[in-house]
Amino acid sequence: MGTLAGVALLFSLAALALSFAVARRVTVVLKHIQEKGTPKRQNTVEIGSVLSPSDLVGSDGSRFRNGKAGPFIVAFLSVECSGCRAQVAELKKGIIRVPGPRLVSVVLGEGEAAESFASEVASFSDVVRVGYGSKLVSDVGVTVWPSFVLCDEAGKVLRSTGRADELSSQEFSAPFNELIRP
Repeated sequence: MGTLAGVALLFSLAALALSFAVARRVTVVLKHIQEKGTPKRQNTVEIGSVLSPSDLVGSDGSRFRNGKAGPFIVAFLSVECSGCRAQVAELKKGIIRVPGPRLVSVVLGEGEAAESFASEVASFSDVVRVGYGSKLVSDVGVTVWPSFVLCDEAGKVLRSTGRADELSSQEFSAPFNELIRP
């Protein structure tokens, strides 16, 4: 019985030491955040790069039907991204003044979940579905999800953000003002 109690005491001491180590690490990380601030989210779609409407073709053959001249917005959304789902309502609200079809949502994912998510955004956007390992996503360089990109008529990236609420800002809406009838 004494050996068993000794082993239990040893495990208890090890657990206590591990708890102190974790608490110390959390303290160090929090101190760093307080001193340096939270890092800004980096936009991965480079300003000035080109994303032609003809490039927006999904793995299932879906494509952007932008038959009108003028700027357009590309929303990069992933089925596995909780932030993407959370920003769909804000995305819809942000593009409400934009005459369509001027928004394409590139939906990354496969299976039933991707189908459901694509159907949800199809109510206000063209949808291009792509699978994991998509050439389109890798060519554009998207690594932050969601990403929202404003392109001019030729597909040159003018603005990029990770927040749908910024779509209603002056920076994003200005190129569409001449297209909007009072």
